[in-house]
Amino acid sequence: MRSVPWRRAPRRGARFERFEDRIVLSAIPGTDGWYAQTPDLVNPLPDWQDTAPAVAPLAVDAAAHSDAAYVRDTYGFEGIGQTVAIIDSGIAYWHEAFGGGFGTGHVVVGGWDFSERDADPHDDGPAGFHGTHVAGIIGSRCGVHTGVAPGVDLVALRVFNDMGLGYSSWVEEALRWVHNHRNDFRYPITTVNMSLGAKWNGAAPPSWGILEDELATLRADGIFVAVAAGNSFAQYGLPGLAYPAASPHVVPVASVDAAGALSGFSQRLGRVLAAPGEKITSTVPDHVFGADGVHNDWAAVSGTSMAAPYVAGASVLVREAMQLAGYTAIDQGVIYAHLRDTADLVFDPATGTTYHRVNLSAAIDALMPADDYGSCPADAFDLGMLTDTWTVSGRIDRLDDRDFFQFTAAANGVV
Repeated sequence: MRSVPWRRAPRRGARFERFEDRIVLSAIPGTDGWYAQTPDLVNPLPDWQDTAPAVAPLAVDAAAHSDAAYVRDTYGFEGIGQTVAIIDSGIAYWHEAFGGGFGTGHVVVGGWDFSERDADPHDDGPAGFHGTHVAGIIGSRCGVHTGVAPGVDLVALRVFNDMGLGYSSWVEEALRWVHNHRNDFRYPITTVNMSLGAKWNGAAPPSWGILEDELATLRADGIFVAVAAGNSFAQYGLPGLAYPAASPHVVPVASVDAAGALSGFSQRLGRVLAAPGEKITSTVPDHVFGADGVHNDWAAVSGTSMAAPYVAGASVLVREAMQLAGYTAIDQGVIYAHLRDTADLVFDPATGTTYHRVNLSAAIDALMPADDYGSCPADAFDLGMLTDTWTVSGRIDRLDDRDFFQFTAAANGVV
C-alpha cells in the first residue's frame, strides 16, 4: 500500500488524439508465430506492453455516456451489489473518482499484482495508465465523468509491470484467480473486462489459444466476460477478431464513433457487440502528468479497449434490471442475447455486414414492466364506485413514476 496525500485541486486532463495500435493494454505482438516460440505460456510475449501516446492538457468535457445517465436517472440502476474484475495494468486507486483508497470501504476493494506477486495492484508508471482508464469507464464515481455503472465495486488484477511488459502466464493466473475468489468480496464478481489481446484475425481461437479452459470455467460460473475485439482492421481488411476476443466463451466488443458507425480501426465479426470507443474521457494515474500528488487526472483515448468496458458496465446494469424483474438464471448468454436483441443495427459498407450496437436505454426499458396505472390525468386508472376504502397494489420501477386514479364517490364527503 502507498501512503499518498490526497488534496483537491483543479482537475487536469489530456486527449490522446490517436488510438492505440495495440491490444493487451491494447498491445499486439510484434512478430507472427510468437506462440509457437512460447507454447508453455511461461516466457513473456514479445510486446505485451503499453507505451502511452504523447499527451497534452485539455479542458474537461462532459462524459459521453448518455444512455447510462438515462438508466441512472430513470431507474436508479448503478450496479450496486456486484463486483467487476479488470484484468489489465492495475488501477490507480488513489484517484478521486475511486474514492482515494484501496480495500474494504473503497471502490477498488481488492486484487492482485501478478507482476510483483503482492496484493497491491496499483497502476504504476512509467507505462501504466490503461487499466485506470478502463476502470473509470466502468465505475468512476466522479460527477463530471461518471462511469457506466458507478455503484459497482472493482477488483484490479495487474498483469503488466511498470514498463508495460507482461507474461502470458499472468493472464492465465488472473482468470483462475477470478474463479477462485469470485465470492470472496462483499459482492460477487459478476463481470470481467479484458481490454487486451494478441495479434490475430479469426472467427475462432488460434491453435495457440491457451486461455480456453479458464474462459470456459468463468462462463460456467455465470460471469460475463467482455473482451476488446482488436484494433487492426486496417491491417487485415477482413472480418475477424483478435485473441481472446475470438474465443466462443467471451463477448467480443467492437468500437463505434460518436456518430454510431464502426470505427475504422476496429476489428469486427458478426457476433460482436459494438459500443463507444473513440475519444472516451476517463481516469488516468497521477504520473501521466508528472506526479504532482493530486490524483484527479483525466485523458481521452480511443480503441476497442475503451468499448469493452462500456459493454462490461452495461452488462452489470442489465443483470441488475433482470434481478429486479424476477429473472432467476442470469448468465453471460442471457445478458448477451438481451443486449443483442435490443441493439441498434449498424450497416458496415467495408464488410457488407450489419452489426449490433448496444442500446443500453432500450435494453433496460425492455426489462421493465409497463406502468400499472395511468401516468397522467388523461389516462387515469378508473377505480369505479368508491364506497369506503380501496387498496391498490403495483410496482414503482421508475424514479419518476406517477400514478393517477379517478373514481365516483358513493356519497358526499371529504376524500
